[in-house]
Amino acid sequence: MAEILHLIKINAAPQKTYQAISTVGGIRNWWTRDADLDTKIGGNGEFRFADGKRITKIRIEELQPSGCMAWKALSAPIPTWAGTTINFELRAEDNGGTLVHFAHRGFKDADDMFAYSATAWGYFMVSLKQYLETGKGMPHPDDVFSRVTKP
Repeated sequence: MAEILHLIKINAAPQKTYQAISTVGGIRNWWTRDADLDTKIGGNGEFRFADGKRITKIRIEELQPSGCMAWKALSAPIPTWAGTTINFELRAEDNGGTLVHFAHRGFKDADDMFAYSATAWGYFMVSLKQYLETGKGMPHPDDVFSRVTKP
């Protein structure tokens, strides 16, 4: 199984980082502005892209304020996402910042769509960092990445 892994240091407290990832208000500021999320274990989320034409649906599998979140992808416009898991692990840094360990696991193949997804997640991890450090991320549809044509 192929995995997308990212590690990013954010100059924001772990609690603030947790809120940005685990709440719909946070997600709308760094990933996609068109989102819904039932923020409890077993709750569902829907993240919409391309004027609602591309929808990713998830179920929250883990939600720990200490810094672990896991989503199960139920369906997505990228078929290889179905059944994968998206994990965020947060670690407090001595300077008050947060180290974010991101993993998107369970891809059957490391194909073109896997590579596209890895690039997209890298972009959105930087958007998360910008949002937390400056107050302004670049979520869809404000992102420059969405203007890149999928393979």
